[in-house]
Amino acid sequence: MPSRSRDGLRWTAGVPVGTNPLILLDFLTIEAVVFLLAWLILLAAQFYFDGFVHLSHVRGAAVIGLDLCLLCAVFYVVVAFVVLRNRYAAAYRFDENGARCENLRCFPRALGNAFLRFRPFEVEPPQSWSKSVEKQVSWADVSETAELPSLRVLLLKGRRGTLMRVYCPDAETYAAALRFACEKISA
Repeated sequence: MPSRSRDGLRWTAGVPVGTNPLILLDFLTIEAVVFLLAWLILLAAQFYFDGFVHLSHVRGAAVIGLDLCLLCAVFYVVVAFVVLRNRYAAAYRFDENGARCENLRCFPRALGNAFLRFRPFEVEPPQSWSKSVEKQVSWADVSETAELPSLRVLLLKGRRGTLMRVYCPDAETYAAALRFACEKISA
């Protein structure tokens, strides 16, 4: 539940890493780019050194590109599920000036027992942490919000695309954050 004060809204959410559909979509996009670059670089190298490319070279480059993607996927799974235990904590604050997100370096304690979560979840407020990434977006830069109610995620969008993903741990926080953001954007 968000804490509402004179300054605005504050809440902390646990965000799944390995099972989050938005992060997985980003990862699959990166995988496609890695495959394509590896494939093209290998074919260009073959053409540069030998002056020709056979079908076997095209297949071999594709196999190497897929192997590289598989290696990246294994690394992602190890980091997401073993190192991060499929979660990180994010502290959000909406105030008069803008939206702020602090990704916290800690091991958030979930208020439920499920390991494979697909949506943000409630966490106990961390007792100790260090900030790893901090992002602030001014309301003047936000032109619209895109709602993903099934995931309880708000996307703050501007001229350059998505400026911030706002993860909400429950429906009440999602509704309050959406109202607050819509008020600030329309003002």
